[in-house]
Amino acid sequence: MAISLPHQRPSSPSNSKLHQSLLTTLSPLTLTHTHLSLPQYHPTLLTTALAALTKIYSLPFTPSLPHLLSAILPTSTTPILLDETGALLSGLDDQATTTLYIQAVTGLALLCENLSKHENLTAGMVERERRLFEDSKQKMEVLERIEDGGLLGECYTVEAVVEYIVDVVERQHQEEEQEGLLVLEGVEVEEVVTNEKVDWEMGSRPYGNMGLPWGFTIMALN
Repeated sequence: MAISLPHQRPSSPSNSKLHQSLLTTLSPLTLTHTHLSLPQYHPTLLTTALAALTKIYSLPFTPSLPHLLSAILPTSTTPILLDETGALLSGLDDQATTTLYIQAVTGLALLCENLSKHENLTAGMVERERRLFEDSKQKMEVLERIEDGGLLGECYTVEAVVEYIVDVVERQHQEEEQEGLLVLEGVEVEEVVTNEKVDWEMGSRPYGNMGLPWGFTIMALN
């Protein structure tokens, strides 16, 4: 028996498109026997989700659902979610199906975020972003946290699931920014050291020639 309960805990309102898109696409989740699930999953849920994401992110056209899913989930998994007969899905329990759906719509939302940054979006840009996302650290981090983080065991409302995922994405962004700063700082230090070494060897710094007139050097004594 599916029942509806108020949000697990008060949450601060978020106007981010990611929050909005996840709240919309995860709305089919219901609380059944103390855990969130999709009691009547059907591939049309993903079709509807992608149409909603296309509208939220103001994409000029709706990319191919199977094509996008192939960059989000393993090759063997995509046909299961797209099988309208339900034969392939019958081998999965409710929790596995629900987790796959959450992973799928989260990946679609993140891909649509990336696509929305392009003006005059083309099929070529979609393919490029799809390939970048397929091998991205962001994808692995977010989808693994959804699968291994006890999401369905700890979150009892759609809003709680959305907050959990948004938090994972934001933390991942922060880690990437910190890594980027460390790389930049490393480059700057290396360049400074290298420049000082060159300046010393060329004698262009005030102390490069130890105060001797130009052309004179100090010879090392044996």
